[in-house]
Amino acid sequence: MIKKVIVLLCVVVIFSFYGCDISSEENFQFVNLKIVSVELPESFQQNASHNIQVTYERPDTCTYFEGFDVFEGELNTRSIVAIGSFLEQEDCVLMDDDITASFEFTALNIGTYTLRFYSGNDANGNPEYLEYIVPVRPEGVN
Repeated sequence: MIKKVIVLLCVVVIFSFYGCDISSEENFQFVNLKIVSVELPESFQQNASHNIQVTYERPDTCTYFEGFDVFEGELNTRSIVAIGSFLEQEDCVLMDDDITASFEFTALNIGTYTLRFYSGNDANGNPEYLEYIVPVRPEGVN
């Protein structure tokens, strides 16, 4: 009985891959999207979740928003990058759309947070950031 179940499972696995084309013609890469503006509260409350609205630039019809990467720096410094996927196609149309997305941020430490939002590269190819310093109120203090 067990041998029949194992054979049946093997057949199901083999046929589940039948017809899959691993060498698909679709080719994509992840890209950093330029952040053009950010809506932040005047202060964060410690251990509370805060919704941060970010407006980024969508450069063409082949680039799609995927989410945000948040990188921890020294102490309370965070660098935030909007991530997109660029699907290589011949029919991409250039555009200059500003689109808003949001993410949740929780300040765990008292003091101030420095939030750096990627806004593109300078003439030398070095990343540039929109930088905001936001104070943190202790829990229970309004």
